[in-house]
Amino acid sequence: MQQINFQKERDLGQTLEAASIFIKQHFFNILKPTLIVVIIPLVLGALLMASGMKEMFGSQQYINSTDAFFNYMINMLSSYGLIMIAYVLGYVVIIGYIKLYASGVENITLNDLLPIVKSKAIFLTISSIALVVVMYIGLILCVLPGIYLSVVLVHFYAVAIIEDAGFGESWKRCFYLIKDNWWSTFGLYIVTYLISFGIMILAYIPMYAIMGMQMFKASSENDPTAMFESMSNMAYFLPIYYLIGLVITILWAVISTFRYYSLVENKDGSGEKELINQL
Repeated sequence: MQQINFQKERDLGQTLEAASIFIKQHFFNILKPTLIVVIIPLVLGALLMASGMKEMFGSQQYINSTDAFFNYMINMLSSYGLIMIAYVLGYVVIIGYIKLYASGVENITLNDLLPIVKSKAIFLTISSIALVVVMYIGLILCVLPGIYLSVVLVHFYAVAIIEDAGFGESWKRCFYLIKDNWWSTFGLYIVTYLISFGIMILAYIPMYAIMGMQMFKASSENDPTAMFESMSNMAYFLPIYYLIGLVITILWAVISTFRYYSLVENKDGSGEKELINQL
């Protein structure tokens, strides 16, 4: 198995190539502990959302009720909260795995990752809420600041986990690393987004095809009840939807962490210094 050096400056093509090799080598080794850690909040969140969708779109009478709609929104917020926690935990496990791998640890297991999860899970969950609020404010006030911040802060998790930094330190470090490297980083994440979008399209084609055929049939028969029923049937696909999202999370976490190490090497040259010290 090819050993990958993370502490190396890479351009867009080199980053994608290295990430592809790493994911092929370690996908199942990463997926197993990630699933164990995230499965409870992910499944609970998906089931809670599915239940709300089935109830909400199951009948026209329900959707016209103000109280029912309010209960639906509470249900959705609770489910989104659980799913957000699941994905944060996923990022912690994946980046924690890379941190241990880059430091020379072999045969990484869940027991190796649990100390990182315990020390960073709550901190990064709270931090994620703050970061989302900041980025949405940037998007609302003017789209460009929101886009700029989203590229800068995508490395927040890597800084917080790999450098064991607090919120303020991680925030400042992200801006330091991205300085003079924003456009190249933006280009990398545009390509990553396109890859992710392609994966989602391929994975969701069966789901949307089934729903589309059901809705077309209900529309052709002029049956509003059947149309609402076909919309509610989407709920059955939610657990699969979020599991696919977890695979995409692995892609984003690996690529963004490779980019983090590349930016660190560009700014600090830590990998070269370490190599010189070993000679």
